[in-house]
Amino acid sequence: MSPGKLRWLVWLWPVLALWMGGCSGLLLPTPTLLPTDTPTPVPSDTPTIIWFPATFTPTFFPTLAAQPAADELTGVGKMVLSDNFTDTNQWSTLQNDLGSVAFGDQELTLAAAQPLGDLISLRKTPLPGDSYLEITANLSMCRGADSYGLLLRASTQQDFYRFMISCKGFLRLERLKNGQIALLQDWIPSGQVSSGSPLELRLGVWAAGNELRFFVNDVYQFSAHDPVWTNGKLGVFARASGDTPLTVNFSDLQVYTVTPPLATPIPTVTPTRRPTATLKKP
Repeated sequence: MSPGKLRWLVWLWPVLALWMGGCSGLLLPTPTLLPTDTPTPVPSDTPTIIWFPATFTPTFFPTLAAQPAADELTGVGKMVLSDNFTDTNQWSTLQNDLGSVAFGDQELTLAAAQPLGDLISLRKTPLPGDSYLEITANLSMCRGADSYGLLLRASTQQDFYRFMISCKGFLRLERLKNGQIALLQDWIPSGQVSSGSPLELRLGVWAAGNELRFFVNDVYQFSAHDPVWTNGKLGVFARASGDTPLTVNFSDLQVYTVTPPLATPIPTVTPTRRPTATLKKP
C-alpha cells in the first residue's frame, strides 16, 4: 500500500469508529428476561393408601371353669332307690301325634315327632324332698334348639321345676306353677354338653330345702334357690324344635339321701354392762 493511502486510512479509522458507535446506539436493547413466578403446586387431597389396614379383633370372654363336684355334694348319704326301668307301672307312657313314650331295654324312650310339643313322663312314687339323684340321658337324634331334661318336685304336669338341656350345649332352669313359667336360670353354656348327637350324659341334681344344685358328668354346673316346691315326683321330658324328630333314652336312676347343711348360727351380741360407781359416805 502506498504511503498516501495509509495516511488516509489512519485518518479515516477514527471517523469510522465514531460512526459505528453512533449506529450501535440506534440498535434496540436486548430485552432482559425476568424470572417468572413458578406457581407452587398446591397439594391435592389424595387419600393415603393404607396397605395393611387394622382388622377387627373380637373380644373373647373367658370360659368359666367348672367347679369340682366334691365341693357341692355335701351331705350325700346312702342309696335309697335304684330304678333300672323294668317296672312298667312306675312311669307313665303315651302314644299320640306328638310322639311316644315307651319302655325299652332297661330304659324309657321319648321320641318327639312334632315341633314344639312336650313329651312328659312322671314317676308315680315321689322322691324324698331332700335327696341327690343321678340318671343317664342317651341321645340318638338331637339337633339345633331341641331340648330334653328332668322335671323335679312335680305334683302335676303343670307344676314342677324343669331342668333343660339344649342340643346346642346350653342349660336352663324354670319353675312352672299352673303352667306359668318363671325363669330361675337362663340359658348358660356347659363344657360337658356338646352339641348334636349321639351323646350320653350323666345328669345329677342335689336338692335340700329351697336349694337345687345341678351336675353333668359329675361336674357342678349351677345352683338355684326357690321356696315354692319342696318335694314331689321325678319326671323326664323331650321337646322337638323343628321338623326333625328327637329321640332320647333315660336309664339307670339312682337316688341318695341328703342331710341338709346346718345353717350358720347368727352370733348374738352380749350386752356389756358398764361398771357403776359406788359412792362412799363421808
